[in-house]
This record gives sequence, structure tokens and C-alpha cells, in this order.
Amino acid sequence: DFGFTLVERDSSIGGGLLAGALAYRLFVLLLPTALLLVSALGLYSSSVDESPGKIAKDAGLHGLIGSQVAEAASGRHRGVVFVLMIPAVLYALVTLYRAIAKVHGLAWHGSARGVRITPTAVATLGGGLAAQLVTAEIARWIRNGHVYGDLAALLAYVVLISGAWLMVSLKLPHRVVRWTALLPGAALFGVGLLCITVFNVYVTTRLVEDRADTYGALGIA
Repeated sequence: DFGFTLVERDSSIGGGLLAGALAYRLFVLLLPTALLLVSALGLYSSSVDESPGKIAKDAGLHGLIGSQVAEAASGRHRGVVFVLMIPAVLYALVTLYRAIAKVHGLAWHGSARGVRITPTAVATLGGGLAAQLVTAEIARWIRNGHVYGDLAALLAYVVLISGAWLMVSLKLPHRVVRWTALLPGAALFGVGLLCITVFNVYVTTRLVEDRADTYGALGIA
């Protein structure tokens, strides 16, 4: 009965269309963020007098992906790109939060009216996204430093990601409930992102390596 209710409610609010809209907003954020990070890598390599290729390799970027990033980071206008991408990232982050807030309003209340965008909420979302990058590094450190590192890394990843999303959920539209009522959704988010990460590590990475050797940058795309 719960399963049928879930499917019917997802259909009534157009869950598939909402997911597509969120995917688009995520891409809009990803593009300027990638440019910001690549230009920052180039500026950092200049400040420490190291080649962008070595910095990219130390960051875990290997093969054709690493060479593409290093080439982009060594551009002459990386300082200008870095400055221009800061407001672009902030704008994309606000746009993404507005989309997520409207989706939550539809899911919880059946309407996106009255959705408020506050600097604190946007900053919380930005912190949650940054926490995902930090969590990946923490999981890698745990996996390499302990006997049962793989299992411990998985548990730490889910707990940290779920905790980060719980903080974001508290700022998003929802009914007047205790914070514990948001725990199942946060746990689902953590487990879902873990599945995506595992898929990327064991499937997407191998596909990229195979296609990159044959088709170059087009294969990566």
C-alpha cells in the first residue's frame, strides 16, 4: 500500500519532470564551478611554482582527463576566468536552491507558492555541496588507513552525506514536524549518492578510460 501511494503521489506532482528540472539546474551549477576550480588550480600552480599537470595528478586526476584539466588550467586568462566565475557560481547556486525549494514545496504542500530564498539557506546548500567533496576525501583516507577501511569508509560516507543533507532539508519547505521526521529522506539521499559514487568509480571511470583512448576528449564527453 505504501508503494502504490508513493507512485501515485509521484505521478500527481510530475516527479519525472521535476527530476529533469533539477538535473538541468545541477548542470548549470556544474559548468561554472568546473571552470572556477580549473582556473583556481592554474592560479595555485603559479603560486607554488609547480606545473598544472603535476597539481592535477596530485589531486587524483590521471590520464586524458588530467591532461585536459592541466591544459585548461595553464591558459593565459585563468585569473580573469576565476574572477568572472565567482558571481556565475553564486547565481547558479541561488537558482539551484530555488528549484530544490520549489520541488520540496510541491512534494510537501502540493504548491510552490510562498517559497522564500534566504542567504542562510543558500549558504547551507553551498556548504552541503562542499561537504560532499570533503566527505569523499575523508572516505578515501579511512579506506587507506584501516584494516576494515572499505566498510568503515562506506558507513562514514553515508553518515556524513546524510547529515549534510539533513542540515539542508531543515532550511527547505516542509511541514511542521520534528527534525527526526526528515531523517529517512536524509538517509535515502546518502545511500542514493553512495550508489551513484560506486557506479561512477567502477563503471563510468572504466568507460571513460576506454573511450578516451579511442576517441580522446570526445570519448570523455
